[in-house]
Amino acid sequence: MKLSKYLQFSIITLLASLTFFACSTDSTSDSSATINGSVESESTNKVAKARSVEGAVVSAARVTSNGSLETIEGATTETNASGSFSLEVDVKSAQNIVILAEKESQEWKAFLSGKVENGQSYTLKPLNTESSAETKVFSRVVASGNADIVQKADIEAVVSNKNAAAVNSGVLAAGEFASALKNSSQARVEFYMESFQDDAESRLDDTYAFMAEAQFELEADLAASSSTEEEENAHELFLEKTINAYTNAGLEASGAAKSVEMWSRIFVNSFTTVSSETKEDARKNSSLLVAIATDNAVQARAEASAMSESSKEAIVEAGAHLKTSLRASAGAKSEVESAFEEYHNEVRNTMESDTAFEATVILEIDSEINSSSGVKSDFSSSISSVISAATAYDIYSSFYSAINAIVEDKMDASGETEVVAEIMILINLAT
Repeated sequence: MKLSKYLQFSIITLLASLTFFACSTDSTSDSSATINGSVESESTNKVAKARSVEGAVVSAARVTSNGSLETIEGATTETNASGSFSLEVDVKSAQNIVILAEKESQEWKAFLSGKVENGQSYTLKPLNTESSAETKVFSRVVASGNADIVQKADIEAVVSNKNAAAVNSGVLAAGEFASALKNSSQARVEFYMESFQDDAESRLDDTYAFMAEAQFELEADLAASSSTEEEENAHELFLEKTINAYTNAGLEASGAAKSVEMWSRIFVNSFTTVSSETKEDARKNSSLLVAIATDNAVQARAEASAMSESSKEAIVEAGAHLKTSLRASAGAKSEVESAFEEYHNEVRNTMESDTAFEATVILEIDSEINSSSGVKSDFSSSISSVISAATAYDIYSSFYSAINAIVEDKMDASGETEVVAEIMILINLAT
């Protein structure tokens, strides 16, 4: 079953129609929806910041099929002294709603990617430069016809305050992000189709719904946060819950890691014309998802093995070190590869020193995988520029099979063969 079958699927996002926003019907009439939010200025001067967000005109619009905005008549209000607003919108079940706030030469945007319904109340995270960039990417996603497979959580994970300026500066970067997300999301669909066959649609539905929950909680946390530290903590929790969406929908932790790694690699491979700084930041952001998923999977395999408690603790520490290294990086290819290589070495050394395994066998397996003509070299060269979902899946499958064969040969049907094979796949996948 290949990617084309997905075109036969019905609309995926029924559960995600309540996506990302806190809802309440207590004080909202059935003839309109209430959108609550605030505008956040980039100014560091408190007086200037207050002046820039007070009295901004807030309105609503629909993203049309060509990515342009179509104003929703009768939906307008102004921000108060703190930049907050409450907007009544007769959406008539419209989809792809954008909220705009304008004052003089300044403009801020945010989007509700699900089906917004009258009689409901929705709370957005603060409208700022980053949310405006996310909205620009989303508009291009809608225009390309891929809003059914590209989730708001996907956009949230990779568009950051650092790359927002590049996205907002013109259509090129926003278009590249949208195209890259389309390619990576198709890879996720392919992975699910191969993993779940006829049940793929349902599993994707579930994954998208859990991703929506993660986004919903992030929106609420960001709306309530009062410091940079709280915002960072909210985002870290969001990334963790985004990865949990895969396992909550039925993938094993190792399957989630494989799916997310393929998603990330295809995403980064898809950039061709953006600046190196923009691509590096995108790589850093997507690699953090890979690190979380990989760490979760390796820990799960270690817990299921006969490894000692000290070895399991060492693996937990290796995962924490990996995520810390990636957060501290600028996202350069060499930095990301170095962080994953160090993680690989730490986990492998832990396995070598654990009495559950034969040290020489672990070293032989890893050495054969990483020899100059080994399967890792073949995999890296084969996948380096691939953006086709079906082609990528075949390359990944060959890589997994080759490592499984090496482990089975070296371990001679040992009871820990499956554990070693999966950990070897995971620690060699992203380096």
